[in-house]
Amino acid sequence: MSQLRYNVQITTGTLNAVSGTSVTGASVFIGQDLLQLEGDLSAHLILTAATASLTIKPYWQVSNDNTTFVTINNDASTADTAIVTGVANTTKALTAPRGVLDYKFARCMLLVGGATGAAGDLFSIGYSYRQVD
Repeated sequence: MSQLRYNVQITTGTLNAVSGTSVTGASVFIGQDLLQLEGDLSAHLILTAATASLTIKPYWQVSNDNTTFVTINNDASTADTAIVTGVANTTKALTAPRGVLDYKFARCMLLVGGATGAAGDLFSIGYSYRQVD
């Protein structure tokens, strides 16, 4: 049996004064000896870009100690692309690469570029998955 966890472990904030760096989503415990989730892990992203030339590019990181994280390639091993460019509001589900299941923890990150974020540039990172009982 498993339970659907929809948009949990939410991290929200503003991108005010953020440029050329990343904001961090909460980490999700994948499991140690046994997987704690079944199927895919997805990030539920709600993004508001009020600054004209702002770009937001999501990507995934993994860790075995929940302290030191490394970036993991997407399943296609292609460059991650911006999902917000310029003034836009978007809600997206971003599936984690299958490789996250080889680690104890995973998290979604948002790389902010193109311009310096302002108070009206907002983000929400939550997670959806099936948790093993």
